[in-house]
Amino acid sequence: MLEQSYVMNGLYNGIRDTAARCGFTAVLPEGAQKGASPVYMRENAAVLDLSGEKGKLRFVFSGTRIHFLSGPTDVDLSDDTAFNLDSTFYFDPATYEDKDVKTLVNEVNENLNDAYAEKKQIVSKKKVQTVSTNAARSGATAYDPVTLASKLAAMFPAFKDEIRDNINTYGEFLCETFFLEHGNAPIMEVIKGNDTRQLKKLFGILGDVYEDGTNEVQGLIAVTILGPIKNDPALVQKILPYLTDTMVEPVLAVSKRLAKSQSANLRLENPPKYKPKKQKKPGLMQRMMSAGNQGGLGQN
Repeated sequence: MLEQSYVMNGLYNGIRDTAARCGFTAVLPEGAQKGASPVYMRENAAVLDLSGEKGKLRFVFSGTRIHFLSGPTDVDLSDDTAFNLDSTFYFDPATYEDKDVKTLVNEVNENLNDAYAEKKQIVSKKKVQTVSTNAARSGATAYDPVTLASKLAAMFPAFKDEIRDNINTYGEFLCETFFLEHGNAPIMEVIKGNDTRQLKKLFGILGDVYEDGTNEVQGLIAVTILGPIKNDPALVQKILPYLTDTMVEPVLAVSKRLAKSQSANLRLENPPKYKPKKQKKPGLMQRMMSAGNQGGLGQN
């Protein structure tokens, strides 16, 4: 088991250079000597503070979540609620290893660069626009499919280029095409494998996005990503402990339907070919649920 302070020191050492380029340096705890670790313990949490002209940043590691907070330069350091919640990273110290600390470092560095680094304008490629954790949790907006794919790229780095290629090819993110052609295979490898750490990480991402996601992204998770389980008893039992309460019913219902319906499987495996959009059409989940309500999906 990794100690919280060990993980947070590893995080600090890994992001220190990126933070400096973004204009932030570590804030030593009160009374600490120069050169000491900036990580300090507070009740059951490990905390790291950074400060700069752009504001103050805080990382709080509690349980299996590392919260990335930000605030203005005069934010009240004694009150976490005075900060904004920018991102949350899943990290299980009971099962994760040093290599997972490196993955965490990469995720945080990417967040820092996206939010605070000087950007060079790229006009030849479309930018991947994602929804921030703070915006989704506050209800200002909801997670969308491209945000889901981007969060999964923390586990599957190849997704990053494939997401950009998808957007540059079609002018928008075709989520069903992306997951059927690229995303589902490595996801199913994790589900069928025996690495509980990877399972927890995968469903930590899926669960967080599902809870604060649009109807489209919820359908994407239940149908396109988890639907291929097709009510396989062994796989259903394997994923059940990781499903959130709101995921259980739709995921199992879709899985059972796909296990019985040939027409539903054909729709899943062969989404409509891309055409430049004129009028927005319902996604796969909406089509399946609509057909299900009319009795058209289940009987083959």
